Amino acid sequence: MNAPAKTDIQAFWKALYDSLYEDVDAGLTRDALLKSLDDLEDMFRLRKHMAVVEMPLKELAGKRVLEVGPGAGGHSALFAKHGAVMTSLDITPARARATNAKFRLMGDLAAGCNAVNGDSENLPFPDDTFDIVYSNGVLHHTLDTEKAIAEVLRVLKPGGQAVIMLYCKSSWHYWVNMFLPIGLLMGKAFRDPNWLGKATEWGGKNRQTVANPVTRCYTGAGIARLFAAFRDMRYRKGEFYWYLVPKLGRLYRRYQIRRYGTHPGGVLVYGEPWPIQSPMELKLGEIMGFSWFISARKPDAAE
Repeated sequence: MNAPAKTDIQAFWKALYDSLYEDVDAGLTRDALLKSLDDLEDMFRLRKHMAVVEMPLKELAGKRVLEVGPGAGGHSALFAKHGAVMTSLDITPARARATNAKFRLMGDLAAGCNAVNGDSENLPFPDDTFDIVYSNGVLHHTLDTEKAIAEVLRVLKPGGQAVIMLYCKSSWHYWVNMFLPIGLLMGKAFRDPNWLGKATEWGGKNRQTVANPVTRCYTGAGIARLFAAFRDMRYRKGEFYWYLVPKLGRLYRRYQIRRYGTHPGGVLVYGEPWPIQSPMELKLGEIMGFSWFISARKPDAAE
């Protein structure tokens, strides 16, 4: 089986953009965007997401922030709203364009913000450029995650902060929802080196016709190795969803929506209102969630 190429990564994430975001972005207005950003921040606070926990929103004004992999631009637009001077880089041109379109709608609120097409393994920026580098669920989809993390370190200013989400291997979702039924019982872990990529990521209105080329999951020890060159590295688990359990999850999702409702904050980042997690799911996320929320600091020159 041929190893994936970066063009395969571009093709998959372009197809997913079309499926999730194209219709939402087509009708977006400035007022709707600003309201959606308020909703997005509220949803993130309910979920204790790193975009509002590890990210210092009240301290972003005037900070140079790089987002690697902005998706359709929701996170970048939120940080711009809090005063960050955003640079957003995505390997998929359509996603960079969508992010720039949101910056334009925001007008003066996003002054100096820009999105570019580029590669996380070869960031087109000088050393010591950014105060913060943020990346939510992206760098585990690169061909060389270690190189991408090294690039994050390179472009951060001394003392600058990395805020990164990577998938967690020591999680319910990896072992129970994916490895057991798909990797083990269906035998895909033994036949296809990219079985995990093919088991993750798709959503939206379109039928999937292209496979996700790369997905990796990390143990806590793996995270420690990835960020060994940083200082003050902290990480925690989050994101547990009963609806992801095979077969039974569909029934739970119907109950979840009836019991807890949906949150409009999901529209910008998932293409639709997002089912609100139960208190039990939020607690289980801290123990066996699928996301590592990571914060780490680039050493100062004297260290």
